[in-house]
Amino acid sequence: MSKSAIEAQKINSLITEGKTIQAIKMENSYDTTQWYNYSAKAYKINLENERQKRSENERDPHISTTSRNDVVSILELNELLANYALLIPVFSTMTDFKQVKTLASDLPLTEPQIIQLIGDLAMHPRLRVMQKKGRFEQFEYFKNFSKFIDAAVLSFYRANYISCYLTLVPVIEGVIIRWMGYKEHDLKPEFEDIRKFFKNTHVRQPSPWNIEFHDIYVRVCNKIINDHFYRPSTKGQAHEDFNRHVASHLLNDNKFANKKNCVRLFILIDAMAEIYFYESRRRDDPRFSLRNDEMERDIISFTEAMLATSISSPEQVVLNLH
Repeated sequence: MSKSAIEAQKINSLITEGKTIQAIKMENSYDTTQWYNYSAKAYKINLENERQKRSENERDPHISTTSRNDVVSILELNELLANYALLIPVFSTMTDFKQVKTLASDLPLTEPQIIQLIGDLAMHPRLRVMQKKGRFEQFEYFKNFSKFIDAAVLSFYRANYISCYLTLVPVIEGVIIRWMGYKEHDLKPEFEDIRKFFKNTHVRQPSPWNIEFHDIYVRVCNKIINDHFYRPSTKGQAHEDFNRHVASHLLNDNKFANKKNCVRLFILIDAMAEIYFYESRRRDDPRFSLRNDEMERDIISFTEAMLATSISSPEQVVLNLH
């Protein structure tokens, strides 16, 4: 057995025992290169073990599990959608998946229908409140941005897509930078380090829960971040101008702050929160322990904001929205 395989197994055993990543690195005196290599090997071992376990569970009639074929199909569809800066929303059912997959066979012609379907699902008031109460308000690195996300949701429902988009763009970067461990007065991390954040997920947590779906979301977030959101201007135009630099510096006159790109931002930050949940290895999922009375007020408020929008609303009149 190779040195990296031995160290990887040790790392996985220590994580199972409840050791923190920081403690494991310190106790074993791993330098940066060693940790990168050993944690990558540990992640690979865990992913292969989970794939084998899922295949075995498929043959057991008493265990309900997403099949290996379905997992592969979800990964393939997300990789296709990522070319358009899109992904399957984190709370999609297999029925939703099949609808999108059918439409995706005719891309790029069906891109508007796919965005409409994904948007209807991701922006449902009840699901937005579930994300707010069961994800953003609960998770480190996200909670300080919860009110900004609320403001973006309300702007979306009011059809004020300019405010929605420009509010959410810095939230994506703010979450990533804090997740990287940077504080208010630290020097901002290098651009390339931010772009590699999801690619280097194993450095943060080589043994996340539900690692196959963690891998799916990591792959699609990495592609959207690098091919679109953080695409350098020297490497061409991002799809639909879904790009942080365009928004931050107003580099062109295209109408990039639109409904479609707002949907892209919401499904991206939802996927980021899902990745964080798996990496945190929390045994409880706060989204699925929410009570109706905890959510009722916000569901009503979000629904009212959505229903109040009309062709004569201030946003429609002043911003000339259609």
